[in-house]
Amino acid sequence: MAFRGVYDAPEIKPTSCGLLSVARVMTHSSADYDERWIRGFSYVFDTQGTLRILTTNDEAVSDGELFNSDDLPRYKDCEPFFIEVEDFSSTFGLLGVDRIAKIKKQLAVGTQKAVEKELWDGVSATAATNSNTFLSKASSSTVSAIGAFNVNEGLYYLEQSIAESPLGEQGIIHMTRDVASALGSKLSFGGDVDKKNYIQTRLGTPVVVGSGYSGNGPVGSSGAAASATNKWMYATGPVDVHLGKIEVVNENLGQGIDATINDMRLKATRPAGAYFDPSIHYTVRVTLPTP
Repeated sequence: MAFRGVYDAPEIKPTSCGLLSVARVMTHSSADYDERWIRGFSYVFDTQGTLRILTTNDEAVSDGELFNSDDLPRYKDCEPFFIEVEDFSSTFGLLGVDRIAKIKKQLAVGTQKAVEKELWDGVSATAATNSNTFLSKASSSTVSAIGAFNVNEGLYYLEQSIAESPLGEQGIIHMTRDVASALGSKLSFGGDVDKKNYIQTRLGTPVVVGSGYSGNGPVGSSGAAASATNKWMYATGPVDVHLGKIEVVNENLGQGIDATINDMRLKATRPAGAYFDPSIHYTVRVTLPTP
C-alpha cells in the first residue's frame, strides 16, 4: 500500500473559562532555590480584618461592627501535589512523531483539569491526610441555604453570600459546565484580561467553569454526591495556583520501551498547588432538569 502521508494532530488546548482563566498563576522554574515550595508552604491573606463604624468621637455605635476576626487564622498551610501524564503506544508507530514533545503538550493541556479536580475534591489532600483546604471539605464549607434549589436561585444565594465577606471583597463562583449552561444569560463573557477569557455574573463576579469540577457537595452533607440532576456550586475568595516545571521521567525513548511486547511507555510530571482565600467559602445545592 502506498504511503499517503501524515498530518499533525489538531491543536489541543485547555477548555476556556476554566480555573486558570481566573486564578492568579505562579509558575516556578527548576532551579534549586525555586523548588522549596514543593515541600509545602504557608500562604497569608489580608481579608480577615475586624471592620467597625465609629462616631466622630471614636465611639462605638449600635450595630456598627460589621465583622470581628479576632478568632480567625491569618495564614494557612498548603502541601503541593503532582500531576502525571502517561502515554502508552506501540513502538511501531509513526516515526516522525516527537513523542517527548507530545507528552509535554498533553501535560500542559491537562494541568488545568487536574488542578480543578484537586481544588474541588481534594483527592490528594485526603489521601495524604494533610490540612489543605478544598471546596468540598466538610470542616470549612458553610452551606448558605438548606435544601436544593434551581440554578438561578442558587446563584442568588451565592452572590449574597459574597456580601458576607469580612471586608466586602470580590469573590469567585465555581460551577460545573452543565450548571453554567443551564444559567444561560445569567452569565456573560468578562472580556480579555491578561489574554484570558473568563465568565462573570451580571454583577461582575468572576466564574470558574471547571472541566475537572465534580459538582460534589461538602463531605458528609445530605445529597453531597453529584449526579446528572444534583450539583453544588461554591463561592470562595481569590484563588492562587502554583505550577512547577514539566519534567519527562524517561531520559530518552529507549528507557520507555518494553521490548517483550514492542510497546513504549512515557511519563511526564509536574508539581502543583492550589488554594483560595478562606474569607469566603459558601456552597449551595442545585438541581438540573432530568436529561
